[in-house]
Formats: sequence, structure tokens, C-alpha cells
Amino acid sequence: MSQEIKFGTDGWRAVIGDEFTFKNLERVAQAVCDVVRKSSKKRLILVGYDNRFFSLRFAETVGRVAQGNGFKVELSTEPLGSPVLSFAVKERKAAIGFMITASHNPSQFNGFKLKGPEGGSVNSNFTRLVEEKMEAADIKIKMAPLKKYDFSKSYFKFIRQHVKLNLLGGLKSPVIFDPMHGPGGKFLEEFLSHKGKIQIINGDPDPLFGGINPEPIENNLRRLKERVKEKKASAGFALDGDSDRLGVVDENGRFLPPHTVMPLLLLHLLENRKLKGKVIQTVSMGYLPQRIAKNFNAPFEEVPVGFKNIAAKMHVEKVLLGGEESGGYGIGLWFPERDGILCALLLMELMAMKKQPLSLLVDDLHKRFGASHFKRVDFSLPQPVDTNEWVNRIVAHVGPSVGGKPVKTLNTMDGVKIVLEDDSWVLMRPSGTEPLIRTYSESPASQTITDLLIEADKWVHLQPEPPKKTQKGSAKKRKEKLKSARLK
Repeated sequence: MSQEIKFGTDGWRAVIGDEFTFKNLERVAQAVCDVVRKSSKKRLILVGYDNRFFSLRFAETVGRVAQGNGFKVELSTEPLGSPVLSFAVKERKAAIGFMITASHNPSQFNGFKLKGPEGGSVNSNFTRLVEEKMEAADIKIKMAPLKKYDFSKSYFKFIRQHVKLNLLGGLKSPVIFDPMHGPGGKFLEEFLSHKGKIQIINGDPDPLFGGINPEPIENNLRRLKERVKEKKASAGFALDGDSDRLGVVDENGRFLPPHTVMPLLLLHLLENRKLKGKVIQTVSMGYLPQRIAKNFNAPFEEVPVGFKNIAAKMHVEKVLLGGEESGGYGIGLWFPERDGILCALLLMELMAMKKQPLSLLVDDLHKRFGASHFKRVDFSLPQPVDTNEWVNRIVAHVGPSVGGKPVKTLNTMDGVKIVLEDDSWVLMRPSGTEPLIRTYSESPASQTITDLLIEADKWVHLQPEPPKKTQKGSAKKRKEKLKSARLK
């Protein structure tokens, strides 16, 4: 019996050799071709791949299925990041892009992302149609050689049009880049190596990622932080396995959370670049972007977690910047995709324009718009929960104040987000796939975060109340007691 294949927030991912097999990949590619054939008149499909184990072979497989279905197929000449393929799909007016990558997942995984004609991930309606088509038709394969194409040239041109690369030579010291063994390093070298302003670590292709998951979070960036301090670098930047997420370290080796990075980017785009547009963030982000947007009279909106929810807005609205807690940021005015390479270069541009290190830029940000401390904790549960029931249970137990501070708003867009009067907040979100409650908190005071997380721990582990006994049962019990008393 065929394995069930489901798309998550950004593609289908599975363990190589277990669920992620050539046969299953052929099934998915055939289903995508069936959907594209009915939904688009375009007949060009672009295929990209990252540095993971067998990614090139997997890319050739999906390309041959597309050929067998009558599509014109172009395969990348080399490993690349998802933003590069997304831009190529938009620029070449392709029907869709096939990207073989498992992004930030552990090395035993690989995956299949779908990039729509606007440049960015397809929406959930498209992937639902693909899932429905999974067993609908025979798989068609054409074994002819695939045409190779260099997608990087148009992306390089795009970057040079939108980033003031000439300013970056003015940085006092180089920056350290950690592509985490993904393909992003060579793209940064293209822009900066000749200026002597870049040093790359973990730049060699390694399908095992040096034993560390290619996710640019603080726990995975110890070597980057050490190298920044050792080399007295201007900053450190890390990319995930397919270059669409960004981690940032200041010149002191301090990791900057997304709740600091996104406001820095936003302030730069609004104040220094004089750009205009809407600001959109996922509900797991904080209060600084909203304050900055209000200061510059920019529209602001929160959406559920997942960059696809931001990208959907970018397709129909004029969005300046979208950001999520996992380190994905996208400039919607340019194209609707998160891009770690582009945003790293924009932060370097900010440092060069202001002639200040990141630490001072962060200090200025907090002085103008308020201090920000952030922490995330995942609470384990014995088993997954019913999200609606769990949310209702938590809401019923939240009072008018928490830790002596009045509750300003209670947001149930995606989990439960409790915002206090001073804008401190805590968000609790049940995982859709694991017995976990993902919990995030931000506050001007670190002690408030501790207090909120202690309260969250209590809320998360609240047990459902036992069902109330019916009136009929209670009446029967009282009748039996009365009968017993009479017999005595």
C-alpha cells in the first residue's frame, strides 16, 4: 500500500530511504504536473537542488517526470538556495519551480518545495490539490538528458539592483559568514570576496552538516560567535540549508533574536532607503515592528505562523517587509520570498551607511522604540492535543491580570497570545505534528519573561475538567440514598 504523503507549511519533507524515496518522489512530481497542466498554460518548469545527500539525483528524477508530462524542463547547473530558484521562476515566467531541499531539517531528511509563478511558495490550496491527485494517474517519465541552466546570473543582477554594494567596502572589518554547509556561501562570495570584506566558515558542501542541524539558531552558531570575536569582525551572519533563513551575531559575538533583527531591517528600509509599504509579521513576532510601522505611518498586520501566510499577502498587497520568528524575512516590494542572502547584505548596507557596529545600532533601536528581551521554550506533553479544545481551556483560565499586570489583549489567531498593558506577551502554540506546546515570550524586562513562562507552564499543563454528571444521574443517586435511609 502506498505511503500517505502530506505537505507541511513549506513543502513535503521526510527521511531519506524511509518515506523520501525515488518512487514516492515520482508520485509527488506526477501529481504536481497533473495540477499544473490544468491550472496553467505555461509549460516551463525549473528545477533546483541544495547540498543534501542525493539532492542532484532527486532533482533529475522530478525533472524527468516533468519531461514525461510534456513540460520543458531546465535543471540548475549547480546547488543553490531556494530564493535563487524562486526569483528565477518569476523572472523566467515559469509555470512552477521544483526545489529539492529539506531546508533546516536534520541531515537524514530531504524534501520537495514548490515555487509558484509569482516567486515564492505555492499556497495550501495548491498543495491540497496535489495531495488529492497523488494516486490519480500513471507516472510518466522521459529519460532524455535534462537541459542545464545557470539560474544565478539573473539573481546576481537582482541583488546588484537593490543593494548598495559599493558601500560595503567601507566597513571597518570583514564579516564572517556561515552558510552551514549549504550553497549560500558562494553567492555571498560573488558580491564581497573581491572587496576583502567576507570570511566564510562551514562553506564546504557536507551532507551531514558537520553534525549540526543547518538551522541558524543560537544553539547551532557557537563556532560563528567564537570566530567573530577571534577575528574582531564587524558581524556574523548564518544561513540555513537552503539560504532562506538568517541568523545574526553582533561584533561582540552576541546572537540577535529575530525580534531584534526584523526591527533593524524595517527601520533601515523605512528611514534610510525611504521605501513604503505594509509591514506583516507572524503572531510569534514582537512589538517593535508595530511601533516602528506606527511611527512611519505604515500599515501593519499580524498573521498565523508560517511564511506562506505572509507570502499570500505579498501576492495581493504592497508589502514592504514580512518576517517570522524562525528567521525568515522577505522584501515584498521586490519579490514574495524570504531571502537570507538579501537580508544579510541589507544589514551590512545599514552598518556601512551608519558607520556603526551592530551593537550600537541595536542600542539606538531600543532607545528609540523600547527595550526587548525574548525567550522561547517548548513544553512536552504526554500526547498531542486537540487545538480548539486546548485553546478554549487556556482562555477560560486567563484572568484580567497576569503577575499583577493587566491583560490588554487575548489573541487566539494561532494558539493563545496574551499581551499585557506594557506590551509584554507570551504565546502558546500547540504543534500540529508533535506532543509539544511551543511557547514564546517578549518583554522590556527579562524578569517579566521569567514570570510569564512560569505562568505558561501552569496553563500548558492544565488538565481537562472531568465531565459533569447529568441531572438525571444526580436525581437517581439522590433517590437511591433516600430509599436506603428509609430501609434503615
